[in-house]
Amino acid sequence: MAGDEFSELLGRLKERSGLSYGVLGKRLHTSASTLHRYVNGDAVPTDYAPVERFARVCKATPEELVELHRRWVLADARRGEK
Repeated sequence: MAGDEFSELLGRLKERSGLSYGVLGKRLHTSASTLHRYVNGDAVPTDYAPVERFARVCKATPEELVELHRRWVLADARRGEK
């Protein structure tokens, strides 16, 4: 499922960063619980901007940024199907 691929990559970036949801939330001006929902696949952001900021804080490579955008587009499209 597209949403699963999206959240899986977010989770890998978060784990690699070594940052907690609390720290990420403060840096991104987003609640830790919102970030947790994205990483768990319980929610997909309606806008790509917070996803890109999350990835950059987690030091995603340019290739990972492209892949994350691709997966977000697919996950966002699936939301419309539900």
